[in-house]
Amino acid sequence: MMKKDSLTKAIIILGLGVAFGVLGSYFRIFTLGIETAVSKGSIIIIILTIISLGMLLSLLITYNLFAFEKQERTMERQQLYIAHLQEMMQVIKAQRHDFINHLQVVYGLLQIGENNQALEYITDLYQDIQVSGEILRLAIPELIALLMVKMGVATARGISLSIAVESDLKELAVKPLDIAAIVGNLINNALEAVEELDAEQKKVDIKVTENEHYFILQTCNPGYIAPEIRKLIFTSGFSTKQGSSERGLGLSSVENMVKKYGGKIVLDSHLEEEISFTVCFPKSG
Repeated sequence: MMKKDSLTKAIIILGLGVAFGVLGSYFRIFTLGIETAVSKGSIIIIILTIISLGMLLSLLITYNLFAFEKQERTMERQQLYIAHLQEMMQVIKAQRHDFINHLQVVYGLLQIGENNQALEYITDLYQDIQVSGEILRLAIPELIALLMVKMGVATARGISLSIAVESDLKELAVKPLDIAAIVGNLINNALEAVEELDAEQKKVDIKVTENEHYFILQTCNPGYIAPEIRKLIFTSGFSTKQGSSERGLGLSSVENMVKKYGGKIVLDSHLEEEISFTVCFPKSG
């Protein structure tokens, strides 16, 4: 991704080119004695023309670099959205299969007269349905779909995913594609962080709430991030994981998208406690 340092280098190189062009013209006109054939006014016009062309080229390069960066960010969000859709299809297929299995288990228990066991089985299923009911309180269909998918992904990985919804986010002025990308990135990082932990620590908590000034989305999971890593965690390309060139893009993208809406993201991590990422979007008005 084209960043400010690349833009600065390009402008410096172009500026040096313009400076050398001006110096070359000066040398040719004055050193070689051509000033007798060319008026000083014409010389100034030539030099100003070179400088003006250099400035125009600088503006054109700057515009193209920013347009390229914006296009890359859009493509990144679209790729993430497509990945979420693919996950959704897989989870829907798995849920359909599981639903048939659950019906068969309940039917079998009732057939052999094990009514109490059937009731216990249904009770466990009802707890899962309650979590789904929490998600359905949200007013953003894309976010609902994403969280349903992530529940299935977490279950497949043996991770406990808890979701508490205290705000429907109805008044949140963020594009659905962006909020899905933000939450999806945070959940992916949290799931990955606990995947190698012991079974009792494989848990991720998600909270959706609001206060007087902000809409708040938060992910929490067991673990610890050292202060020196916390300083770099939102840097594009930085990652504590190895083995993939795509690592380190998620949190940088999250911060960029959050800032685009005037929001902020806060990382909190204390030794022997949870890691939490809290995203706050200001309420309009």
